[in-house]
Amino acid sequence: MLALSDIPEALREGENWEYLKLDPEWVWLAEDGDRIVGILLAGQCHGLVFIWRVKMLVDAPHWALGKLFRKFIRDLRKRGCIGYITFLDIVAKPYEQALARIASRAGAHFTTATTVVYGSVQAKHVGEK
Repeated sequence: MLALSDIPEALREGENWEYLKLDPEWVWLAEDGDRIVGILLAGQCHGLVFIWRVKMLVDAPHWALGKLFRKFIRDLRKRGCIGYITFLDIVAKPYEQALARIASRAGAHFTTATTVVYGSVQAKHVGEK
C-alpha cells in the first residue's frame, strides 16, 4: 500500500491531499534509480481515466516525464481503458506544460473552455440541515 509518507515532500507540497485516498492501482511513480522524482495520480471513470495530478521534482531528469507518461498509457491499454482526460496549468507549472506537449505529439485534443470545480462530500450542501 502506498502511503502519503512514501511520496517526497517536494511532490506533496501545495497539494490538496485532504481530498484524496491514494489508490496504489492508480498511482504511477517516476524514478531515477531508487529515487522518486515524479508522480501521476489518476482514476477511472466510465472507460476514461482522469489524471488528477502530475508533478515532477525540479531536478528530475528531462526524460522522466515522458517515461512516466508512456508507462501510464501502456498500463491503461492493458486495463482496457479508452482514453484519458485532465486539466493542466500550462502557464505556471512547467511539468504540466511538458505533459501537454507530450500529449499533443500523441494526438491529444485540447479545449480552453473549462472551469475546474471540486468539493468535499463532508461539506454542508444546499438543502441540508
